[in-house]
Amino acid sequence: MALLLQLIFVPSTLISITESSDVFRLVGDSVQLDIQDPVPEFDGLSWVFNRSENVLKHYSEVKKTKQYPGYEGRVEFNEETYSLTLKNLQKTDSGLYEAKAVGAQNRVVAEYRVSVLDPVEAPVLTHQLSRDTCNITLTCRGHDLSISSSCYKETCEEEEVTSPGGVTLSLSVSGSTIICNHSNPVSWKTDVLEMRKLKRLCADEGEGSVSPSAGVSVCFLKTVLYSITLTLMLSAVITVHIRERLTKSS
Repeated sequence: MALLLQLIFVPSTLISITESSDVFRLVGDSVQLDIQDPVPEFDGLSWVFNRSENVLKHYSEVKKTKQYPGYEGRVEFNEETYSLTLKNLQKTDSGLYEAKAVGAQNRVVAEYRVSVLDPVEAPVLTHQLSRDTCNITLTCRGHDLSISSSCYKETCEEEEVTSPGGVTLSLSVSGSTIICNHSNPVSWKTDVLEMRKLKRLCADEGEGSVSPSAGVSVCFLKTVLYSITLTLMLSAVITVHIRERLTKSS
């Protein structure tokens, strides 16, 4: 029987009409890889990792399935649909998976490129008010990516950057909310800033200056006005006092 099982999988030319499909999963998740093309009559069907490492083999004549070291206990095979399920995925499971039907006609009937990714980190959205009235700089940071944008009153520039690994950092506006979004194909996290906070900053800055170029604060003007008023009041009191003394003297 062992000799028969070995002969079934004698290497031969394989016909592949399948285009690989990209699949993304989080670390610890599971993935089911289904057959993509019609399966011809076969003596055996194998799932192979990176074209060299056997995951499992199924022998149709004896209805037997063999799992290989490294996959025992964490893969499932459906003997009716020939689909493969990988469980508790790790980043080392990223790569190319192929289903090969071997018999009178040898054919690749499924091909998947699996990417196992960590969840993204939570981004950080910060803001800084410039010296110009209502000009606010926003900075969105996520892992090793960073983008900046400028806002004037309620108008903000939207920005986005994507790394070669498919990680995206974006700064956008949705209604009255500014959103810093950090994402990859399987996860995303956000940090938000309400537009009313920027409006308050703009209002505070407007109260703090006469105009963008004047540079004279309302507090300073109030101090001057108070000083002038106090001086006039003191002068009036002194004048009345002097008049009373002059009246008494006369």
